[in-house]
Amino acid sequence: MNYKTLTLTLLLGLATHTGLQAEEMMNHEGHDMSQMGEMGQMEGMDGMEEKVMTKGVISRIDTQNGKVGIKHEAIANLKMPPMTMVFQVADPALMEGFKVGDAVSFHAESPAGKLTVTKLQKQ
Repeated sequence: MNYKTLTLTLLLGLATHTGLQAEEMMNHEGHDMSQMGEMGQMEGMDGMEEKVMTKGVISRIDTQNGKVGIKHEAIANLKMPPMTMVFQVADPALMEGFKVGDAVSFHAESPAGKLTVTKLQKQ
């Protein structure tokens, strides 16, 4: 068997296998779909993802540039280990009433690759 035939055979097999997998995944007939809303919330499928809060301590506040430094524990939703770092703040009003040294709970996301605090509250 030459290389062209082998390559074509492998590609055809892969395409057939992938097509069958896709068809299998899309066929929900007979399945109980009543829990899909609940699953969607857990997996972020419907935009209603629960905001996982992370504990930390404010190490720096830069209201002029909309940034806050936080020494934080591991951030589960970003798969980030504990460290001290500076985050953008989604809304500068989130920083009102906070000072360096405050223990906080916060939620951070990474829209467009910029680590951003979207929720901030005192512990």
